[in-house]
Parts: sequence; structure tokens; C-alpha cells
Amino acid sequence: MSQLVKSTLVKSALAAAIGVGVIVSVSACGSGQVSQTATQAPAVNGATVHDGALALSDVLIVYPTTSNPATVFAAGGPFQLAFVVTNDDPVNATKLVSITTPTGTVALDGDATVAPGLMLRAGRPAGMTPAQGQKVLEATLTNTGKTVSPGLTVPLTFNFDTKGKMTSIVVDTPVDAGALMERKDKDPADSAEGAHH
Repeated sequence: MSQLVKSTLVKSALAAAIGVGVIVSVSACGSGQVSQTATQAPAVNGATVHDGALALSDVLIVYPTTSNPATVFAAGGPFQLAFVVTNDDPVNATKLVSITTPTGTVALDGDATVAPGLMLRAGRPAGMTPAQGQKVLEATLTNTGKTVSPGLTVPLTFNFDTKGKMTSIVVDTPVDAGALMERKDKDPADSAEGAHH
């Protein structure tokens, strides 16, 4: 075998060994690591709480859709509640009997029974439309005084009856920021005009 062929084979083997070394070292860097997003809950507007077979998700107080939301906040309501109740019990239905809060009253309008293995949605937050045929419960919070305000949470207690057994789940409920709020940017002309003075 000629010196040129031997030299070429040695260089090829050396390049292959370096390539394998790089691949192994790069893959070893991530071994045993858990990505940050693997343990994070999805970014949703509302709160989520689990209790046995029951789960409450996307629980929030919907930002008022009136032309003057400040009036609604000052009057202590009425506020629409939005949430999803999931019943993972494969056999027993459950019923949302009431929602209580330290200040105010919640009125429920509609069928609040959640069949086994199904879910019940309440309210219509901005941008949400229920699926065709999906039943939507209406829950209205009133007489809250000054306890409801954007940036604050309100403790709501959801009371369920499953075959005569009562379950209460407390949810620290945020006020939705309002997906349909108007954006107000500065006029670039104002900035340019101010720069000349």
C-alpha cells in the first residue's frame, strides 16, 4: 500500500473519529436534563384546580364588555364568570350546586349537572365561541363592592354534589384583562412635533 493511500486512510479515520466525538459530546450535554417547559403549565388566562375526579380550569371573572367597564367595577358588578368543570368519574354524574364568595352573590342559570367523563363550560370570555351543541352555563357575580378589580384575585368556592357527597373547591380567581380592549399608541406625529420645540 502506497504512502499516499495510507495517509488518506489515516486522515479519513481521524475525521470520522472527531465527528463521532462531537456528536457524543453534544448529545451528552442534554442527557439527564429536564426542559423548563416540560414542567410548566400552559399559559391560560384563568386558574386551574384539581380535586379527585373533578377539575376546574380557565376559571376567571370576565372583563366587562360594556362601553364603560369602570362603572361596572364601581358598582360591584354584574360580572360574568367563565370556567370549565371536568368530571373524570367514569360512573357518577356531579352537580355544581352553588358558587360562594366572601363578598357578593353568584347566580347560576342553566343545567349545572356534569355527566360522567364529560365537561361543562360556563361563560363566554372574549374570543371564545362554544362548540356546536355544547351547553353553556351562565354564572353571574353581583354585589361585590370594591373587591373585584383587574390585577386582583377573588376566592370563589365551587360546591359540588356527587351522589349526596358534597365537595367544595376554592379557586383564587383572576379578573380577565379583556382580550378586546382597545390599544392606544402614541401618534408618531406628536413625537416629531415635540422634538422641534
